[in-house]
Amino acid sequence: MDKIIRSILCAVCVMMFACTAVSAKTIKIRFGHDQIETSPHHKAALYLKKLIEEGSNGDIEVTVYPNQLLGSGIQMVEMVQAGAIEMIAVPTSKIQVISPIFQILDLPFLFPSKEELYNEIYGDFGKALFATLKNNNVVGLTYWGMGFKQLTGNFPIHQPSDYKGKKIRVMPSPVIREQFKALGASPVPVDFHELYNALQQGVVDGQENPLVGIATMKLYEVQKYMTLSNHAFLAYGMVINKNLMDRLTADQQKLIKDSAKKSASYQLDLLEKRDQDFLDTIKAGGVEVSELSSEQSAQFQNAMTPVYTWFTKNVKNGRKYLEMIGK
Repeated sequence: MDKIIRSILCAVCVMMFACTAVSAKTIKIRFGHDQIETSPHHKAALYLKKLIEEGSNGDIEVTVYPNQLLGSGIQMVEMVQAGAIEMIAVPTSKIQVISPIFQILDLPFLFPSKEELYNEIYGDFGKALFATLKNNNVVGLTYWGMGFKQLTGNFPIHQPSDYKGKKIRVMPSPVIREQFKALGASPVPVDFHELYNALQQGVVDGQENPLVGIATMKLYEVQKYMTLSNHAFLAYGMVINKNLMDRLTADQQKLIKDSAKKSASYQLDLLEKRDQDFLDTIKAGGVEVSELSSEQSAQFQNAMTPVYTWFTKNVKNGRKYLEMIGK
């Protein structure tokens, strides 16, 4: 009997050791982003999770935290830098807190088309921006998109002078602040998830966002007018803690990089397919929608020219990176 008991205990110990060993080698990644669960971003995050977990045969476990559950965009950037969380996808305007050159992607009228934009951010230019993060304990993986930004307000928007004296919500990006100052507006920093209330209560008179942001956050309920301006692109940077990345095997590193790239294609495809639906939703919400003519667009572009002067004077290597894309 004692022999049988010892055999059972031995088997149990072996099983416990095996379970502990599996648990010990399982790499846990917390992935945070700031969009809601119904957004293309969250769907792409779940797709990323699937690719990594299946590709690693369960050795890497990814838990997705949407809707700023881990903190604001800037807080998440600082947390991934410190290793408090492992991986995030946030607007590049938030990444500028550790690498100011990322403000370049917020410059107005920087890219005339999506094709040119994608060629640059998924090419050498995008890689060069990510290279500036390595000394900050962060590794860049890929870019997601929100789309080209549109202008909304509780006032009609047809020319730059329409902004004089208006309070406009901005993200925490000095370049975006300077953009609206150039139009004669007062920029007011407001967190994305507080924007609806800020517009509803009159804290700000207007804002800028791609169609997906305006539709999913229901900003059309608290804005009367929208002008399709396509004046700037809102890009997201997907980054990972460098210390974690360095601990991974070469195969695991490749899996994460490849999965990130696939998630980017998946996410952009979702945006393209849903853009018209987003626009229809906004119109159905009662917003009066207009579009800048080529002449009006030129007026806005001319009015915002001082932002480029500010950028090259205040952001280290600003001129160098503009020249990389022929500006």
